[in-house]
Amino acid sequence: MNRWWPRRQRSSRRERGFTLLEVLVAFVVATLLLTVLLRAFSSGLTGLARVDRLSMAALVAQSRLAEVGVTEPLQPGTYQGSEDTDYEFSWEVDIRPLDWEYAGLLSDQSRVLYRVEVRVTWPSVRGEQTFVLMTLRNAPLELDL
Repeated sequence: MNRWWPRRQRSSRRERGFTLLEVLVAFVVATLLLTVLLRAFSSGLTGLARVDRLSMAALVAQSRLAEVGVTEPLQPGTYQGSEDTDYEFSWEVDIRPLDWEYAGLLSDQSRVLYRVEVRVTWPSVRGEQTFVLMTLRNAPLELDL
């Protein structure tokens, strides 16, 4: 029994655990991986907020565009306003006759083709951001009698 005990003691000295250097290296590797993961998560959240603002701006532009010819007359001019949202959207609708040499081919002589542009702007960390939506609308030509 005396021989058995010293052998066991020698083998336990060889398998006593991690060295301090191994623990420090593992800690540094874990810290680097955690930093990369947190940075990726943070940039994902930032991108999600940016997409949310952009989609809200698109909805504002679409609703303003839908108003043209219904609640707002389809005639040349500009009008503007703002939305009461968290993003402080301001918008501008610009209506003007289409200045294009082939515009007459797109509509008959009794109608006029208008270019309707909606511009939505909002402040951000990177400066003022803008979303523009543009379409063509035609309306009867007003005749002076």
